[in-house]
Amino acid sequence: MFRKATTLALSLIGAFALVIPSANAISLGVSPSRMEVKISRKTGTQVIRVLNLSSEPVELKAYVQTWKMDENNKLLEVPPTEDSLDQWVVFSPSQFTIPGRSTQTVRFAIRPKVQPQPGEHRAVIYFQEVPATNQKVSNVRSVGRIGVVVYAYVGDIKRVGVLNSISVDTKPNNVTALFDISSQGNGYVRLKGQYAIWPASKYPGANATKPIENLDKPGKKLPENLLDAGTLPLLPVLPNTRRRLQLPITQKLVPGKYILDVNGELNGIKIDQGIPFIVPEATATSQNPRNSVEKK
Repeated sequence: MFRKATTLALSLIGAFALVIPSANAISLGVSPSRMEVKISRKTGTQVIRVLNLSSEPVELKAYVQTWKMDENNKLLEVPPTEDSLDQWVVFSPSQFTIPGRSTQTVRFAIRPKVQPQPGEHRAVIYFQEVPATNQKVSNVRSVGRIGVVVYAYVGDIKRVGVLNSISVDTKPNNVTALFDISSQGNGYVRLKGQYAIWPASKYPGANATKPIENLDKPGKKLPENLLDAGTLPLLPVLPNTRRRLQLPITQKLVPGKYILDVNGELNGIKIDQGIPFIVPEATATSQNPRNSVEKK
């Protein structure tokens, strides 16, 4: 009997190649990882390359699903409707075998069956492993699956993002920055930029801090007095929704006062803020390797 894995790597939605590996360690990849297509009479055929990174052949089948984000920022597959994008996508081939260390080109086109409504339409094209026919029924294994998110646009797209607040959550043993964002246009909005953790006594002020070049480079040394730094949450906030995006702070902090410094933007609107928070003595001495915080 086969068991299909269903947990989705949500942090990749939108920069996205969604991968659920199989138990026999078959590795899959896709290029590009995300596609954004303008629907018009001139919209042509799109191309995806599926990569088999393992040394063993893998058989895959393709299918399409419509999706949205739920209130907990989890990808939620939704049933198709007459005017949902998954009903308009046609692709070839629909089932194929990729030899080890090889690639397969898959072409798809968007052909609306009805007059599309203006705005953003979303689907995910999945490539799912086909179990071998000689697999014993008694064996239990997962089935590998990888997906490419497709955004398709009709008419003019207006991205209107509102940053309602930035705060630091104070749940025990869990430091989390929260970004409360509203998307008020007809296309998704997304944060872009960096965060940094400063000791409050060393903080030069929001106007003095700048993004760090090559932050993702392995072994990158942080500037003096800076305790931690990273990128802002990548999850999209879909049209006509309000969501709280979570940013876990995993750096261990001793008791004291700190500043969460944000250098970024929300679809072109600059964000340059310093958010104070406190690591209190009582919870910082816990045996748990992470420390709690309390908002000032």
